[in-house]
Amino acid sequence: MPLTQNQMIEELWDKSQIERVMTDLGRALDQQDWTLYRRCLADTVDIDFERTLGFKEIRIDADTWVELVRGLIGHVRTHHTFSNYAIDLDGDQARANIQLVARHWRSTDYGASEFNQYGWYENRFVREDGRWKLRRLLHTHQWTSGNGALFGNPTEETAALLGRVFCEANLISRDE
Repeated sequence: MPLTQNQMIEELWDKSQIERVMTDLGRALDQQDWTLYRRCLADTVDIDFERTLGFKEIRIDADTWVELVRGLIGHVRTHHTFSNYAIDLDGDQARANIQLVARHWRSTDYGASEFNQYGWYENRFVREDGRWKLRRLLHTHQWTSGNGALFGNPTEETAALLGRVFCEANLISRDE
């Protein structure tokens, strides 16, 4: 059965709001606006950055995740570009595949000052109180270029937080 005009408008609105969440996420990272970054996330998020960070998928409260991201990239300048959104809606849930170019820059005495990632996000969203939020971040890159060591040497506090975030207690099954 074809969609009604109102259904089409609702679908376009929902998709534009999901795109807005991702735009806000990129802007928040690039401007280090951690309040905006947090607003993009559901209270609990699944994080799968295995391809990028080497850790298995975890489930963590969003405030802790924001604290970790801030510690890991707060000293690096970034520029995130998203494109080619493929969004599938299912009521108050959605899945999206979003192409990504993430550029990172930091002055360094140890190799190149740039590190770039080219790939995509396979994210899940949930509508809470009328607003779309990220429920799962899966970051995959096809290739990288530059100096991946730009993120190295985290502070003791950030290193300890890494251990608390990517621990056995937070691991989730890929079947969930």
